[in-house]
Amino acid sequence: MKTVARSTGRLLCVAGLASWAAWLIWRLASGIPGPVGVVVFLLEVLAVSVAAVITVALWSAQPGRPPRGADYPTVVSAVLGVTAVEPDLRHGGDDTGEVALAKRGLQALDPRLGRVVLHRSPAESAWNLVAIEGVRRMAFVVALVIVLLSGHGPIDTPPWEMVGALLAGLLSISIGHWLLSGGLIRPGARLRWSMASIGAGLGDGRSRTGLPIRWATTMATIVVLNLAVSLRGLSDRWTHGLGPMPHDQRVIVMTVSWWLVAVGFVALRTLERPSLGLYGATRRLEELSTRRLALGATFAVAMVGFVAGALPS
Repeated sequence: MKTVARSTGRLLCVAGLASWAAWLIWRLASGIPGPVGVVVFLLEVLAVSVAAVITVALWSAQPGRPPRGADYPTVVSAVLGVTAVEPDLRHGGDDTGEVALAKRGLQALDPRLGRVVLHRSPAESAWNLVAIEGVRRMAFVVALVIVLLSGHGPIDTPPWEMVGALLAGLLSISIGHWLLSGGLIRPGARLRWSMASIGAGLGDGRSRTGLPIRWATTMATIVVLNLAVSLRGLSDRWTHGLGPMPHDQRVIVMTVSWWLVAVGFVALRTLERPSLGLYGATRRLEELSTRRLALGATFAVAMVGFVAGALPS
């Protein structure tokens, strides 16, 4: 049974990478508009490369058994057979240790140190690339916000068959990694963890508000994406304060942004909530209500903006 599962997983991974490659070829053939489009394309190429490295590492791996209730980095290290160094150095309010893991991953992949990813084993390379997923996710979120505010779409409106190829590729790779890992790396776990560790590795990793840095960064990302979607929808419908954006491109970018917002909410629930006493970091009793209000209010205005932007002109 395990042999059938591994063979199916390998087949799905190869098919998924081929579908994703077909999407990238179409992207390249249709032209890449503007510098933001180039950045988004490079991020897509990087995402495919990371998926390919993880596939190679899982191809013949003999998955170990992680501790019960282990987090995503621990599960990946057990599956790949890599000894994950415990984050003995805590960075300020980073209660999860993901900042330390990301910094180690960036250091290991730094070509200036002569330790390029190609010189390492596939398992070590995959582990280091997984550790810095938060940096890539942050770059993608920044690109999305720039697209929403500038009105310059990163791609032309894709035909349905190419959208299907992209979605099929993502789904096939996700299920393939799940089968190759013996059911340990669940579909969507990598995306959820990248949102929960967004930006980890950038800056000194010290919390200056007293809030856990991963929790605060994930919450801030949700708020920023909600506001960007709201501004784009309201501008194209009523205020026209931003540059115009074609309807189809607007709907695509807003949908992707809301998809990340939904994943961000799920990631936020997996992180330990701040426990800062009665008053919290701001020494105000209503701080918890204020944080909830920020999420709820920005989500509400984003919903209005999305509906306004999605309706036909």
